[in-house]
Amino acid sequence: MYRVDLLLPTARFAFAVEGGRIEVVPEHRSPEAFRLYSQLKRDHDVVGMTTFPNSLLLRGSRTILVDPGLDLQNAPLVQALALLGLGVADIDLIALTHAHGDHAGACAGLPLPVAVHERELDDPGWPSVSGLLDRRSLLRLTGERGELAPGISWVLTPGHSLGSVCYLVETGDGPVLLVGDTIGPLREPFDAMTPTDDSSSDDHLLAAWQTIRDLRPRRVIAGHLPPFDL
Repeated sequence: MYRVDLLLPTARFAFAVEGGRIEVVPEHRSPEAFRLYSQLKRDHDVVGMTTFPNSLLLRGSRTILVDPGLDLQNAPLVQALALLGLGVADIDLIALTHAHGDHAGACAGLPLPVAVHERELDDPGWPSVSGLLDRRSLLRLTGERGELAPGISWVLTPGHSLGSVCYLVETGDGPVLLVGDTIGPLREPFDAMTPTDDSSSDDHLLAAWQTIRDLRPRRVIAGHLPPFDL
């Protein structure tokens, strides 16, 4: 059995540039800030957003850090570990739900092996993190399903990226599923089983959402949403 700790909760910081000045949206919670960001894009010509994912710690037979986040989150992540009486040397492995920069950037200050599905190396987003992750010892997940550690299984759920995976963690309160950005940035499309984008990845995303439901987790933790019960 594992314990799942939310080390750093997800946050979004949206802004618009108007007349040479930056206007920052005061709301930082996700998904509320994402809705405001969408409004900014309708009302302003120049907009931007910085997004932090949920960074998680799994403690059981192994100690595993999931999706450490952006590189600028490295210092607060280390501080959050210290509050639990842990240091970087106490972590056995970093596990990525996918290898986009907002989930993998904080690996820069963490000299640890990294688990990632091998299909991520062919994803269009891989070049942005390859210079960092190629310097780590990579545990390449292969196939459709597998075991990351006793009590933690994974399943391939492409859609958001080629090699997105979900981690099913057995806890004392029931199974918890870590889904990365396979769900989000809003929850409503998943609840309705209706993707909002007309893209070639829709079929993959629908299949991934059905896989998530078939796994019957007690709780779901997505990359950029508060944890919710399914």
